[in-house]
Amino acid sequence: MTAVPLRWRDLDALGHVNHAVVLTLFEEGRDAWLSSLGIPRNEYVVGRCTLSFEHEVGADLRSVDVACVAVDVRASSLTTRERLTGAAGRLLVQGEFELVLWDPRRRRPRPITDGERTAFARDAEAMA
Repeated sequence: MTAVPLRWRDLDALGHVNHAVVLTLFEEGRDAWLSSLGIPRNEYVVGRCTLSFEHEVGADLRSVDVACVAVDVRASSLTTRERLTGAAGRLLVQGEFELVLWDPRRRRPRPITDGERTAFARDAEAMA
């Protein structure tokens, strides 16, 4: 889980975090998670995402926590379940992301390595 601070600029005129900013919060948490598994931020792209907003992400929060886990790992892509929580672990937004591992030099998808598969599996076990 990664704590991501909220910034003044993240708030809209209604005093809550705009839906577009929520994607950035997820990205910051996901980048930290993947980096901890040995995958730098320039080696993945988002192919698809689905978000469900459960509660307002309001101005009263100083930060949110982002937790990510791989739920389906394929040849060059994986599906993650990601949660954005606030104070006392209150679920604010949950998402499912289709990530494609990326070869930045060739500008195309790359295979997921055996080591990465092991890291995803170990991480999922630790989260269970």
